[in-house]
Amino acid sequence: MRIADWWMEFWAGERRLKSVSGVSLTVGLFVCGMACMAGPARGEIYQFVDAAGVIHFSNVPTDPRYRVVQDQSSAVQLSPQDLHNTILKASRQYRVDPNLVKAVIKVESDFDPGAVSNAGAMGLMQLMPATASTLDVQNPFNPIENIAGGVKHLSSLLSRFKGDLTLALAAYHAGAKRVEAYGQVPPIEKTHHYIQKVMAAYQTYRGKDLSRKTIYKVHSSNGHVIYTNIPEQYQDTRQYQVAYDQ
Repeated sequence: MRIADWWMEFWAGERRLKSVSGVSLTVGLFVCGMACMAGPARGEIYQFVDAAGVIHFSNVPTDPRYRVVQDQSSAVQLSPQDLHNTILKASRQYRVDPNLVKAVIKVESDFDPGAVSNAGAMGLMQLMPATASTLDVQNPFNPIENIAGGVKHLSSLLSRFKGDLTLALAAYHAGAKRVEAYGQVPPIEKTHHYIQKVMAAYQTYRGKDLSRKTIYKVHSSNGHVIYTNIPEQYQDTRQYQVAYDQ
């Protein structure tokens, strides 16, 4: 096994999935050598299933059995408001601060739904093919699916590391098994820089929320009326309206 193959398999981890027929499939991620990773990313994701039933994914196919399964051209564009609402919906469902989600998206893809990394990560929250499969994300270039899957994954990492945001972000970038193996943020320079960038973006988005001058009148599902400048934080909100705007 080549070094790059080993590294990516370790990073992505092996997952066990159930097929429609109930047959268990092992999903792994295999990419080309380190020289390929340094070059420009291709906009397509390929896969093939080998004789052992292992599904191989790559953005740089090195085997004639590879076939295109995802194409960058399938990226779906959302309006800023629809994107905002999509983030809020997923954040409420999985109980993650929407500002954190925005920060991760900013650092991962700079809000480009068609982004593909050199390692093959796809879409707004840069889901690896194996991770997308475990999250039932059929089209990672669809922002609605990508964000739902990415936020679910982030939420699971926050639970796995008992709410430790630093470790959760490290796991999102370098893999949960690697973080658990070290018991701390792995000694990977890119991972440390990644955490710093996400935290900086997170503070920026939180600051924007805190500086909002619009006051909303929130009607919660239990009949209470609440006045707030951040109505999205109320998970049981059914409707809200502007009460005061400065």
